[in-house]
Amino acid sequence: MTSLRLPCLLLVGVFASSPLAQTPAPSDSAQATAAKPNCTKPGEFPGHLASDTQRRTWQKDYTAYSDCMKKFIGDQKALAEPYLKAYNAAIDEYNENIKAYNEQIEKAKAAK
Repeated sequence: MTSLRLPCLLLVGVFASSPLAQTPAPSDSAQATAAKPNCTKPGEFPGHLASDTQRRTWQKDYTAYSDCMKKFIGDQKALAEPYLKAYNAAIDEYNENIKAYNEQIEKAKAAK
């Protein structure tokens, strides 16, 4: 009985301490903390009865909002770029390996 305990405990220890091959998916709370733009939206577009000053002010606010959003988008894209490259590399590696495995399977079937 004690001769079986040691191997069983060793197996449990190995499986409990071995790292997982995949990382867990981010939880909803992690996605909720994603960055959001901190850009001030312009107010409503002034109608044709608005003064030139009101239209210029709105145009300036609109331009500032547009520039702020473009900067935010560019910054987020730069942050995501390494992850997108790793994602694409993993897909390419997967496709190459699956193709090689399928070729091996076809060769084995043809050799029968």
